Amino acid sequence: MAGPLSRAAAFVQRHRTGLLVGSCTGLFGVQISYHVFPDPVIQWLYQYWPEGQPALLPPQLQNLFEEVLQDMGIPSSHCYKSFTTFTFQPEKEHHRKVKKFALNHKTL
Repeated sequence: MAGPLSRAAAFVQRHRTGLLVGSCTGLFGVQISYHVFPDPVIQWLYQYWPEGQPALLPPQLQNLFEEVLQDMGIPSSHCYKSFTTFTFQPEKEHHRKVKKFALNHKTL
């Protein structure tokens, strides 16, 4: 009698093309969703809500957003709104640290 893991492996082997196409289509759909759905839906999907409240954008980023709008010649009342988003990218302090070795002056 086959266990659940071997049955799952057999299922994946049997249907690998369909699973690959389905997963690629799903990922593509998520990436293009910003361009397909209206802005309130996207904000609801992507906005960062720590502790049940929408996170505020830091003042320097808000100023940068307003500067970019001005540089592009878009009036600030033109229905563009900045908001913080949830991301899957690691924060800077979690990045891998690179070891720094002392120079070996004898080989130079």
